[in-house]
Amino acid sequence: MLEWVKGNVYTLVLTLYPNNITLNSSAASYFKDVRWSMIGLDKETHLLAIKPVTKREVDLQLVPLDQLHKVSVGKGYARISNKTIIEEISYMIDADIDGLKVNATFDEKENMLIADLSLLVKDKG
Repeated sequence: MLEWVKGNVYTLVLTLYPNNITLNSSAASYFKDVRWSMIGLDKETHLLAIKPVTKREVDLQLVPLDQLHKVSVGKGYARISNKTIIEEISYMIDADIDGLKVNATFDEKENMLIADLSLLVKDKG
């Protein structure tokens, strides 16, 4: 009996580099009409959340301006450059970051991209 293998064409992938988070085209599609995001880290569960923020939300001051991160959208990708966030992620997972790839999901209810970084956490034992 055939078992169909999951494809990666529509897989949401984040790549963590020393200076930025790069979203593949599928993940970037949620950010195509925005230029700002908010980034959240849950250090207990090792979750990374990236929430798109619209210009309207910025103009109406619905989000704190000091929590905004610029999203650069290119052809087939999006990038959030912030070395401090990468350093926090590196500390959280206790691993060097240089091209780490992690799958993500998009939570429609919360309107955010969520990546589970727990598989990247070094074993403390």
